[in-house]
Amino acid sequence: MHSVMDMDVLIIGAGPTGLTAAGLLADHGVRVLVVERNPGTGDEPRAISVADETLRVMQQIGIVDRLVPEMLTDTGARYFGRHGQLLAEVHPASSRLGQPGKSQFDQPVLEELLLDAVRGRDRVELRFETEAFSVRDTGDHVETTVLGPQGRTVVHARWVVACDGGRSPVRCQLGIPMEGSTQVEEWIVVDLLGTGEHERFAEFHCNGTRPAVVVPGVKGRCRFEFMLLPGETAEQVTTPDMVATLVEPYLHRRVAPEDIRRARVYVAHQRVALRYRQGRVLLAGDAAHMMPPFAGQGMNAGIRDAANLAWKIAAAVHGTGTDALVATYETERRPHAEQMVKLSRRIGQIVMSTDSRVTLARDLLLRGTGLVPSLKSWITAMKFLKQPHHTRGCVAPVPGGLPKTVAGLVGRSLSQPAVRLPGGDTAPLDTLLGSGWNALRFAAGAGIEVIPLDATPGAADGRVVVADLSGSFAGLRAEPVTLLVRPDRYVAAAAPAGREAEAFAALVEFVPWLADAWRRHQERLQPPIPS
Repeated sequence: MHSVMDMDVLIIGAGPTGLTAAGLLADHGVRVLVVERNPGTGDEPRAISVADETLRVMQQIGIVDRLVPEMLTDTGARYFGRHGQLLAEVHPASSRLGQPGKSQFDQPVLEELLLDAVRGRDRVELRFETEAFSVRDTGDHVETTVLGPQGRTVVHARWVVACDGGRSPVRCQLGIPMEGSTQVEEWIVVDLLGTGEHERFAEFHCNGTRPAVVVPGVKGRCRFEFMLLPGETAEQVTTPDMVATLVEPYLHRRVAPEDIRRARVYVAHQRVALRYRQGRVLLAGDAAHMMPPFAGQGMNAGIRDAANLAWKIAAAVHGTGTDALVATYETERRPHAEQMVKLSRRIGQIVMSTDSRVTLARDLLLRGTGLVPSLKSWITAMKFLKQPHHTRGCVAPVPGGLPKTVAGLVGRSLSQPAVRLPGGDTAPLDTLLGSGWNALRFAAGAGIEVIPLDATPGAADGRVVVADLSGSFAGLRAEPVTLLVRPDRYVAAAAPAGREAEAFAALVEFVPWLADAWRRHQERLQPPIPS
């Protein structure tokens, strides 16, 4: 015997990616079932670095104010050479997104906050100790059997999002291969408590003998990672005595066994799924990509996945977006995931090398960057950490005649400055954007006109004019221009005043109603015809 459940979306996996997707989908009016085979959220501090874009998503979900006190914000990195000499000091570039550029956090804390937020949304049902089997796409829905404390349930969902980890049973069942490789080197990761206060820098000790990484956290937390030497085993290096011996040169004291939160040996994977979508099933998070930890991008890539796919699936559920819109999830997300995998591997190669010739050349090269200011700035300001830039997908071609500063915004995440509201209060720009599409109009000497766009004819006019307090958009005021902003805060189009309809019409393949919504907005502005 079994029960049958109809849902809009089934999410498999309640890690950060799955919970984020659930919260965002619910905010778009979608009914979601989340199943997780474990009895609760994770209690291991796996991911420890959080990017500004991730924090912006947490702001949207409503937990960032509780998360920030649990973080070490605006952290940089220091790279040390073979003899312990400082090679480079890296600082995160100034963020445009209204959140710290790079910070250290505790994953169990984030997951608990996300879980609390998702449980507070009426459209989400959570089932722990529940495993998904037999995912079958029937064409108009996906039929999935789940087994848990409630018994056996057959879930009919219009879409399935598999956030079920690097070993993803769903990906394996669908036969989607992973491209890439696995590192030969093994590392031990050690998470400690009670280590005291730290400077706001991760340390990469590229000593050529036993490379090590030290990443500080808040409230006395700290992570240490060490490369295993030939002949060492996981059983040997994870004993409390060996952990204390490894850590002592960097902590300058002996660690007590009770301070060891976790000690585990791992090998890093650098793999990306060949496809992110098969029919009505989408892969996200580690199910879609796995990368070494050296760039701190693994979980952040998963959160970007969730933010990218949630509004697209919601549009498909509500009939306001096409199947081609859902297909842009892979088009937009896979290239950046590949970039982050390659970057993580390259940083790992810098850190892990034990070849004396390679380490000598590396040290000389990094020390020599001071002679080339542009190269030094590229390294020390973390400009190698490229932000997503969608050149294909749900973005319109840039019309000719636009200033370069405006054209360069298309396909990138919109800045989030503090703005002054009509009543005189200040607020982050995102608080005005809601969960839908918006047009932002800029003109010389004027404020920013925020125009919500709605698929429903007759929707209320929610226009508001605000002032940019930070000058983030100063480069857009040379001539009247309009930006079209997607629900995930990415700029889908830019157009000179008067040519908006042309730019918006270029997206009709994905969002058919946008051009009509803009026309209705323009009609509201026309004076009535005299009788």
